[in-house]
Amino acid sequence: MRGVTLIECLVAMAVLAVALFAVAPSIEAVRRRVAVEATARAFLATMQASRAEALGRHRRIAIAPHDGVSLNSGWVTFVDENRNHRLDAGETLLGRHAPLPSGVSIEARWGLYYTQGLAFAESGFIRTEARKWLSGTVRIAGHDRRICITINAYGRARVAKRCDA
Repeated sequence: MRGVTLIECLVAMAVLAVALFAVAPSIEAVRRRVAVEATARAFLATMQASRAEALGRHRRIAIAPHDGVSLNSGWVTFVDENRNHRLDAGETLLGRHAPLPSGVSIEARWGLYYTQGLAFAESGFIRTEARKWLSGTVRIAGHDRRICITINAYGRARVAKRCDA
């Protein structure tokens, strides 16, 4: 008769369990690194989609922290009819991103202005509430990994080759 005995099955499962425990730390490290990369890709995609929406709708499109304070809480994308960079009643919500994974943070550094969110004007250019041009860097960091996204005043975003501290 062909088949596998109970002893052979238990030995195979024990070997598999030992192998799984051996690689578990490296799997966790990869998962953490991927969390930083996924957050950076999501934010870059949000910026590119918001710019395209601003050009397509001929309306100001804003990206703001979900809690109104920090992008670490996630962010919302919406048509900013009153140009205050905050999602108010009656404004069209275009997208929502969940809070960031544990250990991952996002920080926006704009040249002369302090704001966590940003808005794309009808022309696709990035603007402040006071209609001033805005450019700078968004830094996503965590788990010994940093990714910087730079954005110029024309609204073009790209991943920076270097991301200094």
